[in-house]
Amino acid sequence: MTMLLEARNLCFSYPRKSIWKDLDLSLGRGEIVFLRGVNGSGKSTLLRCLAGQLRPREGEIRFLGTPLFSLARKDLAGLSLVPDVPAFYDDLTGREHFELVSRANGDDEAERRALALADAFRLSGALDALPSALSRGMRYKLALSLALAMRPQVLLLDEPFAPIDADAARALGEELGKLSAEGSAVLLSIHGSVPTCVPTRTVLLGEGGLHEEVA
Repeated sequence: MTMLLEARNLCFSYPRKSIWKDLDLSLGRGEIVFLRGVNGSGKSTLLRCLAGQLRPREGEIRFLGTPLFSLARKDLAGLSLVPDVPAFYDDLTGREHFELVSRANGDDEAERRALALADAFRLSGALDALPSALSRGMRYKLALSLALAMRPQVLLLDEPFAPIDADAARALGEELGKLSAEGSAVLLSIHGSVPTCVPTRTVLLGEGGLHEEVA
């Protein structure tokens, strides 16, 4: 299996508090991996490290075989994180976000894909509003539409099923299946059961590091 994202011997800590250490994780083409762990185990921190937003204290992360923190911003276009609280431009509507992302990435089809995703997530009627006027679930669906429209090689999602409704959860499960079939890898933190999405495997994050969940 071709590995798209690899983490080796990662350690992360805050002053006077170790979050996790000696953590290894690989994401291969076509995988959908569930990340489980109790609150406070560091799932969000791990996702941010893998996306290049936080530096681990020790260890190495490689994206497409190259050390992550040596890559230029343009080389990270294929690595996308949707955090639990997505950020948007305050003065742009949802529709304008779609236009901006499409132009910024030189992908004329991205806007069309984003509009189709918004329709699947039942977000179309809210695209002319500013993100600040939307509910948490609608904002998360907007962020999902933007990320999925770019067809990233690696997609990281922080609790994506928590804020969205049942219809959107079914649509998201279908979209993640499509992305996986295209050869991308998906890592998503979850809490509880997710009947609308079937993982390739599940990993558990705890005090002893990261371990494969045995069915």
